[in-house]
Order: sequence, then C-alpha cells, then structure tokens
Amino acid sequence: MCREHGVPEALCVECRPFLRAAFIAKGDWCQEHNTPESLCTICNAAVAESTLQRAQAAGADFRWQRAPSPNCAAAETTVTLLSSTVLRTIGLEYTEIESGPLHRDIERSTELTYNASRYARLSARAPGVVIEIVKDLGEQVVAGDVLAVIDSADLGTAKTDLLLALETAKLWEANAARERELVEQGIGIQREAIEAETKAAEARIAVERARLRLRNLGLSRDQIAAVETGGDTSSLLEVTAPFAGSVVERTAVMGEVIDMTTPLLSIADTGTMWAMVDLRESDLGLVAIGQEAEVVLDGLPRNTFPGTLAWISTEIDRQTRTVKARIELDNGGGLLRANMFGRAQIRLGGSEHAITVPKEAVQWEGCCNIAFVRTDTEGMTFRPARLTLAYDGGDRYEVADGLEPGDVVVTTGSFILKNEILRNAIGAGCCEVD
Repeated sequence: MCREHGVPEALCVECRPFLRAAFIAKGDWCQEHNTPESLCTICNAAVAESTLQRAQAAGADFRWQRAPSPNCAAAETTVTLLSSTVLRTIGLEYTEIESGPLHRDIERSTELTYNASRYARLSARAPGVVIEIVKDLGEQVVAGDVLAVIDSADLGTAKTDLLLALETAKLWEANAARERELVEQGIGIQREAIEAETKAAEARIAVERARLRLRNLGLSRDQIAAVETGGDTSSLLEVTAPFAGSVVERTAVMGEVIDMTTPLLSIADTGTMWAMVDLRESDLGLVAIGQEAEVVLDGLPRNTFPGTLAWISTEIDRQTRTVKARIELDNGGGLLRANMFGRAQIRLGGSEHAITVPKEAVQWEGCCNIAFVRTDTEGMTFRPARLTLAYDGGDRYEVADGLEPGDVVVTTGSFILKNEILRNAIGAGCCEVD
C-alpha cells in the first residue's frame, strides 16, 4: 500500500502519473475527485480497506509474490537500443529459459520444547510438608521411582478412615449374619434382619470409599492392601515418576509447606524433542502433515537434525498472524535442549519440469515483476514480460506464467532497461521506447 495516499502503490496515480492515461482510457476515472473510480475512497470508503484485505488474504508478504497488475501500462512497451555501441557500453548478458527439476522448500524460525506427551509437571496429591527430595536435577528415573516424600496429615487420616471402615464392616457383617440365623430359627424379627443387612451394605460402601480416597492420593492397590493387612497409618506420601525420563526442573525444597497446586518436580523423556515452527498464513496451502524437514539451531550451526512435520495448528495467532506447527526430532545424541532457537526447513516436494528464471533477471517496475525478453537475434529489441512467480528457490524464481522454455531474457543490465520504460519522455535515455 502507498502509505501517503492509501491505495496500492502499483496503482497510485499520484506517485505514478503516467498511469492516469491508462485509467482514463479504460473509463475508470472519477472526474470529481481526480482519481480512478475503482480507487476513490470518497465515493466508496470501503475500497482501500477491501484492497488491503485482498492483498493480505493472498499472502503477498513480498513483492515477488504479487500478481501482475491488470492496469500495467509499462509492460505493453518495447525497448530498442539505439545502436550496437550502446549495446556494448551497457554490457547486457542473457540466459535462455529452460524447464527442469526444482525442489521446493520453505525456511521458518523455530524453537525447541519438550515432547508434551512425555513431559510431566508433578505435585503432591494432598497438602503437607516436604521432608525429602529423593531425585535431583538431571537424575535419570524409571516409572515408579520415588521422587519426593511429603508428610501429609490427609494421608494418615485417609488410612485411619479405611481401617475404621473395615472394622465397622466386620461388625455389621457379623450382626447381619446373626440376625439371619435367628430369623431362620423362627425366633428373630425380619425387620431387624433387614436393618442389619442394610447397615452391612453401607459399611461395605464406606470401605470402598476409603480405598478410593487412598487411590486418589496416589497409593497403588498393593500399598492399600498393605494398609489393610498391616494397619499402617503412616502419613508419608510418596510422589512417583509416571514414566522413564530425567528430572528437568525442581522447585520444591525441604521443609516447604505445599498444597496440591504447588509444583514440585518436572520430568521429561528427552529421547524426542518438538520443534515448534511459526508458519505464515501464505504457507498453509503449501505445507502438509508428513512432510520431511530439517532443523538447524543457532547454538549448533554445524549440525542438522532431520524430522517430520507432525502437526499444524487449526488457528492463527491474533497478535503475530502466524500458525504454529510441530516437527518431531530424534534426540538420541542428547544435543537438543528445550528453548533453543533455530531455523526449520520444510520440504514441500518438487517438480521435474519447472520453469525458472534467475533472480537478477527479475525487476519490479512499480506494479509488476517483469523480465526483459530478447525479441530479435541482434539483441537490440526487448519486451517486458509480466511474471507470475510461484516459488523463491534461492538464486532463482519459479515462473508460473509469463515465460516459456526457449525465451532469452536479460540478466546483467536488466535494471537499465527497467529504468528506460519508467521514463516519461520518449528518447530521454539511450533507448527508444515504443
């Protein structure tokens, strides 16, 4: 957009007066406000906003991505050198357009994180006091290893409640059995037998409730069975590892009073790491899950880490207008660290018959990307070809439209020809412009 006049810079008649004639010839002119009718923000205040939205939706982050302007006047001209002396003086060089294999990829910034499926931030399941940290930072653990020990009154109470519920259940089971026997002998009362059965059922439910409470506090079935058989009422609660990995974070200290929301330790399986990539909106039509990728990190510039694109977010960040994606990397060598920065190169596939043009042959003349095609064997006459460029291949662009195999285009010196077609007066330079 032309920030001064609020219209696309390629169509700004204030900055590019020679476009006026083209708009008037097409009948697109607002006489009242001396501007193209299609761009008149006074007659139609929504024009500038809708134009900008279309450009953003098209993903035109760079000039090479922009489609040719339909109102381009300069591209309809031809440039003819005045003499062979001029040709030798400006030193034009050429290349012939060919089709051939092209491997496409994009490079975007990335940051490493732990594999969230193999990362755990652990806290105690009951409030208490930290009395021991068994595993410290960097230590390797396996599933079930004790990481920390908490003195929790809630655990002692829960164990006591289970033992009490067991004894109460035994009492009511015995009472119910006796009442049933009396009824069978004809000397008991049916109502009292039913009441005893009800109390026994309630006692069994209380036992299960007490067992469930201990399971919620992290005790295994074997540990609960040990409480029932051994009468253990210890208040020591163990925090254990849910899977194998290493301790990557420790926030707890001995003697600290904690609750269930207080993080104690974090463990991670660092065998695999995630590279979180920031994609542009314009990348979404190019990337797909399963594509191969390579990551190069700022701290390890000589190493390349291969991976696979495993996930693409379904939403766009409101602030940065980027889309998160994830590449899964093998960390068998242990070099990768969380929060490292780098660049991810995602391979988009390729074509065996792509038409490409050297970057030095492409010029931006104000509203279009153009290349100058030689139209005679002597190399004296050139026509600007409006280009639709599909991919930035490093030193070359892939051409979607505008050039064909066999075309001869100017490379070195193409900017001189561009300057000629932008002159307002015919014959003001070293060339004739028709």
